[in-house]
Amino acid sequence: MKKKFLFLIGLLLALAVLLGGCATGLSASSWPGVTADADNAYIAGGPYVYAVNLQTGAEVWRFPAKAATSTPYYATPALTPDGQLIVGSFDHKLYSLNPQSGAENWRFDQAKDRWIGGVLVTRDTIYAANADYKLYALSFTGTLKWVTPFQADQAIWGSPVSDGTNVYFGTLGRKVYAVNAQTGRKTWVQTVDGAILGSPVLGPDNTLYVGTYGGVLVSLNTGNGSLIQQKTASSWIWSGPAQDGMNVYVGDANGMFYAFPMTATGQPWTQQLTGAIVGSPLVWDSTIVVGTESGNVYFIDNTGQNILPITVPGKIYATPAAAGTLVLVAPTSGTNLLVALDQNGAVKWSFTPAK
Repeated sequence: MKKKFLFLIGLLLALAVLLGGCATGLSASSWPGVTADADNAYIAGGPYVYAVNLQTGAEVWRFPAKAATSTPYYATPALTPDGQLIVGSFDHKLYSLNPQSGAENWRFDQAKDRWIGGVLVTRDTIYAANADYKLYALSFTGTLKWVTPFQADQAIWGSPVSDGTNVYFGTLGRKVYAVNAQTGRKTWVQTVDGAILGSPVLGPDNTLYVGTYGGVLVSLNTGNGSLIQQKTASSWIWSGPAQDGMNVYVGDANGMFYAFPMTATGQPWTQQLTGAIVGSPLVWDSTIVVGTESGNVYFIDNTGQNILPITVPGKIYATPAAAGTLVLVAPTSGTNLLVALDQNGAVKWSFTPAK
């Protein structure tokens, strides 16, 4: 069921796509982004970025010292191999923080618009896609690795992915790009049926899967961008798909959840869930975790059976995150900013920031 909030975002998105150059001024997704390491969960949740202890659910630190109410943080944080936490803000800046203390290491301030999707971190590079139509490649000290960032046709809301050779991402202008990871030059571009708001996902055979606002899951050849096949959903797809080597999983605005086989012998399945599916599903071992706008979190096995529904206060727009034996869920408009569930769906702790 499409509720007022999602309807308004959809209307704004449609206007952005129609108006083209106006898209960078669009109000984008406003739900938290979550990641975790062995000790803490890190949540970009509005006026602050928080570190929360995974054992106790207690706040470890928050950044910045003064609440950023007019330029909030929603992009999913990312950890680098050398021990940095990278997170973007609506103030057009990308920040490197110390994960233990929350102290700022450096900031990158050359982007012209908001950071909506999280960055992609590889062994030596940060690939950061901004709503200003550009893909930036940064070193771990925050300096540009490409003298000229890659210029796309429209705003980029999702995180990029990479196979080591190219970096792949989609735009609100219905384009999917492959950009050489070393040079920043275009390898290919493909037009698809609908704006791309989320992140693509790479299959084990390096097929690229992309969900679109036109309600289509597209698979592309990463070598040349050619179309392999399309699968149609019942409504628009907001976030990107997920895969486990057996199926590609994706949900739509009508609450339909799909498993599309990645092999010729696989069997597709579909489940009707309660509430629009906005975030990407989480593949957690042999379990798929899906959140919906109705405040439901579903644990589903990879055959589509043994569904365990859990209800938490609020609306689940953010993609769940795995943290060892816990699943982290960040509700919107609920009583808690973060909820930790175990494999049985029991609440282990919940986090509500102190004033």
